[in-house]
Amino acid sequence: MNDLLALALLMFLAVSAQLVASRFGLSAAIFEILLGLAVGQALGLRSAEIEWFSFLAVLGGIGLTFLAGTEMEVERVRKQWKSSLPLALASFLSIFTTLPLALHYLAGWAWDPSLLAGIALSETSVAIVYVVLVEGGRARTDVGSVILAACFITNLIASIVLAFLFAPPGIEALALIIAALLIVPLAYRYMGRLLDRFKGRPGEPEVKLVLLPLLVLAGLASVAGVATVLPAYLLGFAMSGSLNERKEAWSKVRTVFLGFMVSLFFLAAGSNVSMEALLAGALFIIVLGFGRVLLKMLFVLPTVSAPLRGERVYIALLMSTSLTFGMVFLQFGFEQGIIGTTQFSILVGTIIIGALAPTLAAQRWFDPWRESN
Repeated sequence: MNDLLALALLMFLAVSAQLVASRFGLSAAIFEILLGLAVGQALGLRSAEIEWFSFLAVLGGIGLTFLAGTEMEVERVRKQWKSSLPLALASFLSIFTTLPLALHYLAGWAWDPSLLAGIALSETSVAIVYVVLVEGGRARTDVGSVILAACFITNLIASIVLAFLFAPPGIEALALIIAALLIVPLAYRYMGRLLDRFKGRPGEPEVKLVLLPLLVLAGLASVAGVATVLPAYLLGFAMSGSLNERKEAWSKVRTVFLGFMVSLFFLAAGSNVSMEALLAGALFIIVLGFGRVLLKMLFVLPTVSAPLRGERVYIALLMSTSLTFGMVFLQFGFEQGIIGTTQFSILVGTIIIGALAPTLAAQRWFDPWRESN
């Protein structure tokens, strides 16, 4: 298929996913993954085999993790970290300390794919939690602030562990660390002033100012063979205050990623899934998906602080969601050859269960705000 026609088809699928998602009140990413699976099976349009598709998907993954970082506010994390840290540790350790052992000794997976799966499935979906809390008008409440801070810390821990376990040692990794230690604090301190200085000028210099350090860190991570998740996430977090105070600039940056490349990331992930692996491993996926949710809840429930005990099931369910970071971690593992097509497909199916089941349960049966209304 002609490259431009293929890109047009992918944009049509992205628009279709958005329309269907709006109709059912679910994340468009879920339907983009499913449509990517369909087009991969029907037309053989797979990012693993098409260089430009893979490159745009990588940019989408970088933008996705950067935007996830900007959704958090430094002050919120600073105020809520004591209440959120036990939730985050329970959320991460519930999966990371159990799943790799189960996959290695019971399912016969090698250690590397087992560890990657443990990291990917330990995440909590910032995107889903943020949308649920904002739509319910709860993002600024004590509960909402604690959950969002716990999501940030959970995914930060997972990103650090991923970098520690799968970053090849070398001068390139050292260069990335040095660059991140310089760029992230500078962005936190000076990005707001730079955005104000270039505001309103033709050529959208605000967008370029934000993209420059992000792409520098992403490029260094790529050279070092390291997942771009951690530097992109930290940079987004460092810029969150500056961008949240400058809504116009933030809107432009979000449009660059969400309007184009993020959709391609999820379509690309779906295109690399094997339908044969999904069908053959359907029972395994169901057990793994619901087992993950239950395990997370069992670990998280006892760590909810006393003032929030009345909403502990709701909190535990939202902390059990999965989508954004899990998909980024899996795509990295697939591209690096850490996991194969079958393992990738099984884990994607597991993440989709984690995106749907706890979200629907929390909103339908355990939303304390709905009960109070």
